[in-house]
Order: sequence, then structure tokens, then C-alpha cells
Amino acid sequence: MPRSSLTAVVRPATAADVSSIATICSTAYRDTYRELLPPGYIERSVTEFYNEPRVTAEIPAAPPEWFGYQVVERDGRVLGAAGGGMTGRAAGELSLVYLEASERGRGLGTLLLDRVTDQIRSAGGTEMWVSVFLGDQTGIGFYRARGFHPVETVRAALSRVDDHIRSLRMRREI
Repeated sequence: MPRSSLTAVVRPATAADVSSIATICSTAYRDTYRELLPPGYIERSVTEFYNEPRVTAEIPAAPPEWFGYQVVERDGRVLGAAGGGMTGRAAGELSLVYLEASERGRGLGTLLLDRVTDQIRSAGGTEMWVSVFLGDQTGIGFYRARGFHPVETVRAALSRVDDHIRSLRMRREI
């Protein structure tokens, strides 16, 4: 069942959303991490994860590992995207939540997080994990405010040994 916040609705993504998802995720990733991560790492990540063919392939759900992209829209316009899936029998992972910059701070990220949380819970999950880059105080604060607690630091996805890019793994019970 779609969730709404005022006039915003969260729903499963469709093929018609691919371009919006790729643009929102790429732009938000670049904007969010411009001051935090090396430009080469940012472009490697955007190229790997948010190209239209990959987003197209990941629109459909492939449970339990991937529940498909979820989008939040208002008046028919996609404003953000999220996704996640199960990583174990009782553990789920939030893989991403990105919004258009002008839409941050309006509760839309929480709506997307809630949607993925519900999907994980429905699949039998009792705990949820997320990775946040070390130094991303806004992201860490967002997840802390929603019950996530730091557990460990790990080498970030796509990080090369010489990049020294680390992520904070955070967990909450659901």
C-alpha cells in the first residue's frame, strides 16, 4: 500500500522511472560527497551503480536479496529513490536513499526508509543495516535519529586500497 506525506506517495518503481532514478541518484551522490570523497571515487561509484542500464535491470524485485527500487513522488514527479533487501535470514540492508536536493528535510527520506523497513520486516527481518561514509555527519545523524547505532567501520564498496575510504556500518532492530 503506498504511503503518503501530505501529497507525496511512495510506490514501487516502474520502467518509466529509470531516467529519474538515475539522475536523482547520480546528482545526489555527487552533491552529497563532493567535499568528502575523491572525485575519481565518486565517478567510479556513479558509473557503476546509477547508469540507466543497471537501474533498468534493478527496477524489478528479486527477493529476498533485492526488493526493487522504491520511489517517492508528488504530483506525478519522482523526487527520490531507495532500495534494499535481505542479507541473511533475519538481517536486511538499506542499500540507498537519495532525494532531489530541494526535497531534503521534508520527511521524504523517512518515508522511503520506512518502505524498505516494512519490506525487510515482511521478509522476516528483525534487524536492519546501512553503510554510511565516515565523515558524512548528515547521513550519520539521519540514521541515528531513526534508531541506528554504529557497529564497525569497513572499507567502502569500490574503494581501492590506496583510496582509504571507510564506511560506518550501522544497525537497528526492527
